[in-house]
Amino acid sequence: MSLDAQAIGERVRDYLDMQLRPVGVKFLGSPVNPITRLDEPMRYCHAVHEAARGRDFVFTSGDQICKKAEAILGFREPRIVNVEPRIKSRTQAVSVGPLQDADQVILVLNPQQAMTMVLLLGGIASEFTGRFSICGEITAQVALQGQPRLSLLCDGARRYGEFTTEEVALGLPYDLFLQLPEKMSKYGSMAHKARSGLKSLFSKMR
Repeated sequence: MSLDAQAIGERVRDYLDMQLRPVGVKFLGSPVNPITRLDEPMRYCHAVHEAARGRDFVFTSGDQICKKAEAILGFREPRIVNVEPRIKSRTQAVSVGPLQDADQVILVLNPQQAMTMVLLLGGIASEFTGRFSICGEITAQVALQGQPRLSLLCDGARRYGEFTTEEVALGLPYDLFLQLPEKMSKYGSMAHKARSGLKSLFSKMR
């Protein structure tokens, strides 16, 4: 029986020894119940970091303090200058936190954990700009390209989103996130075979 997203999240967190939980992100094309909305506006990057700590959020138009992130996430058109990357379709709401049936998943990692994920995924192609990291480099790029994206984050994410200097972020399409248990098992088997091979080689050299 296949694991549900929550169980996969726990397995990934245990496998990587993550301090924070994986965060699901889902774009909603219709308005949501006002009860589920934020009590007060906040920054998207801060919401992602808070969701990694265990909270769940639903953003609607006007809930976002950072107006550039509001445009990048598709809530409105840019007012003065074009902002890229950005989601062109009109977003009504964004759910941040729950993993089940998400569009993508964000992992808050340290460099060693990120290295392990790169190995599991067979490599990750990423471009770093140091701007709009969580909203643009991660969320928008994963939505637009359907590929995993790694970000070294930006000053705004660290200053306002409360990401530490030891943290980076990895965004995964949901279907790729669901494949992680299989990839972890294969990688573990390969590592075991490699260790066994080296042990056999060393024993023959004695």
